[in-house]
Amino acid sequence: MMHKAVNLIVVPGFLIALAAIVTFVIQLPTEAAAAKIESSNPLTGDKDAIKAGKTLYRANCALCHGLRANGKGRGLPNSADLRKFKKGYSKYVYTVLNGGKTMPRFGGMKPLSGDEINQVGAYLETVAIRGAVWLDPKK
Repeated sequence: MMHKAVNLIVVPGFLIALAAIVTFVIQLPTEAAAAKIESSNPLTGDKDAIKAGKTLYRANCALCHGLRANGKGRGLPNSADLRKFKKGYSKYVYTVLNGGKTMPRFGGMKPLSGDEINQVGAYLETVAIRGAVWLDPKK
């Protein structure tokens, strides 16, 4: 009898864990998501740029902004959640080049070239959540 009682506890726990994993996987960024982002970035949706941008992001930005770009890194406090970026692509480039409230120029790790900044931007567009705005406002 005790064996059946344990199964009744384990199975629901397993199903809850499985549901959490499926939900997480569904929320992962996809190439299709990158294609839907409107941006002023010349590398938006470019698969090679996104891959390079992810590598550059992890090497230069993730310490402060977190591996998931959610602002929960281990570096400077109050780092921006880059999934919610709403200021347009030009403001992103300006902030990387000139720094922000707590962010030093170039993210503080090493200078990035214009192409590298665009590649990181292309990657960040793939992790953007609803409401993010990468398209520059019309003038």
